[in-house]
Amino acid sequence: NTLRPLAAFYMRYDGSTNKVLKGGSIMSMEYLEQYFRYCALQKKLDAKTLKAYRIDLEQLAAYLQANGLSTNRAALEQYVEQLSARCKPATVKRKYASIRAYFHYLVYEELLDRSPVEKVRLQLRQEVVLPRLIEKDALTGILDAAYEALEASAGEHQRFFCLRDAAVLELLFACGARVSELCHLRASTLDLERQVVRIMGKGGRERWVYLCSPQVLDVLGRYRSACQARYPGAVWFFVNRDGKRLSEQSVRRIIARCASAAQIGGRYTPHMFRHSFATYLWDNCGDIYEVKNILGHSSIKTTERYVHASLQRQKMVLTTAHPRQYLTVHTVSSSGPTLAALPKPPVFDIAPNKE
Repeated sequence: NTLRPLAAFYMRYDGSTNKVLKGGSIMSMEYLEQYFRYCALQKKLDAKTLKAYRIDLEQLAAYLQANGLSTNRAALEQYVEQLSARCKPATVKRKYASIRAYFHYLVYEELLDRSPVEKVRLQLRQEVVLPRLIEKDALTGILDAAYEALEASAGEHQRFFCLRDAAVLELLFACGARVSELCHLRASTLDLERQVVRIMGKGGRERWVYLCSPQVLDVLGRYRSACQARYPGAVWFFVNRDGKRLSEQSVRRIIARCASAAQIGGRYTPHMFRHSFATYLWDNCGDIYEVKNILGHSSIKTTERYVHASLQRQKMVLTTAHPRQYLTVHTVSSSGPTLAALPKPPVFDIAPNKE
């Protein structure tokens, strides 16, 4: 544990408050471990989030110790400045959020009178990066390659794992799950008779997703039967050769192998399947709240980026609703003046406001 050398870094008084702290510095091992237990047991944060929090707070503690700084506003602003000089804006925002959450916890537990980050100004200009999508032709090619490998498989062993690979790809795109969610699906979480899958998402949020494709249900049913026969009593729905949980890295290798077999250039990731699912779903339904619920987002702002990524829907909206479509304009063509008249927009009879 990299925090152990920091355990001796105690200060009886902290620069951010007049309160005497029981265990020493607010960045001491005692308070940090107490906070991590709180995050794990009460906030129910997953292992990856806890790991990120630990890294972020350890780095802050190491910086303060190395520079002999107290935990106050000036020191935190200095730390954020040096982060901004070497990290991307998104990374700085995430680390700042980790620090802010920790000090909020200390105030909540009445270990501090006020948070030293209250007046720290964070002004970052972050580029808006649109989600990377897989074109529909490429998606078709990747899925076709998985089924072709299944059809060409020789022997029960090879056939089982080709069937698993096809099921992995189909479910990944069918419900837009994160790769970690897919790999942590238990055998009991898929109800193929009711055509639903129960997914445990970030922050312990549970959601149900309906499986609408007969082809997806067919390959999942065939895989489940084969898996039960080969690994009776298996806990996880997708398993590796030892009957244990399929890893996230294995899913990446499955995608890379099928993309290579389909002779599709470029690098494709499991999260691109999720981005593509969300964008194409938004194209067809136009209901951002439905997409949010299916993806398991806690905030609508996270889902809104798929609105910007959808060129197909933008094309449809501009083609049908752009005001230029309803102007009658005399234009000049190569053959002479013409009258460009397009259908006028519908007129709604709205009663005047009597107030």
